[in-house]
Amino acid sequence: MPHPAHVLRTGFRLHTRLFLNSLEEMDDDAARTRPGERTNSIAFIALHLVDVRHFTLEYAGGAMANPFTELLAGISAIDDLPMYPPLDEIRGAWSSVSASLDARLGELDGDALAATSPQRYPVDDPTVAGGLTFLLSHEAYHIGQMALLRKHLGFPAMTYR
Repeated sequence: MPHPAHVLRTGFRLHTRLFLNSLEEMDDDAARTRPGERTNSIAFIALHLVDVRHFTLEYAGGAMANPFTELLAGISAIDDLPMYPPLDEIRGAWSSVSASLDARLGELDGDALAATSPQRYPVDDPTVAGGLTFLLSHEAYHIGQMALLRKHLGFPAMTYR
């Protein structure tokens, strides 16, 4: 019988790879480019996703220091961000928190996933599993944005390899 969090782990593992694939061959300047004044850059979205991955890890009962907590404190829009860390730091933070999340999801049993979520999400399932499903969907939304911005900047399409 598969682990209770098998489907969630599979989805988060896929996103771990697609996030990195969206940034492949990209340098700091390209990642910070905005197609327009009302559009986010790939770097801003990537920072947001690292932050959300840390939140997801905590939501799942794990813990890890987020290296961008101070930088992102009080930031609600791209124009509020005073500076960007190098893209290599963003990639490294993503890989670290992703490994911790994967390990934590492997520890969750059926009872933990069936517990009532401490936070409501816009899904029909009020459990921790439902919350994790929403957070997985949220990541997919933003990784799709990164993939589109990547093409806009003239890079090859994001791969699924």
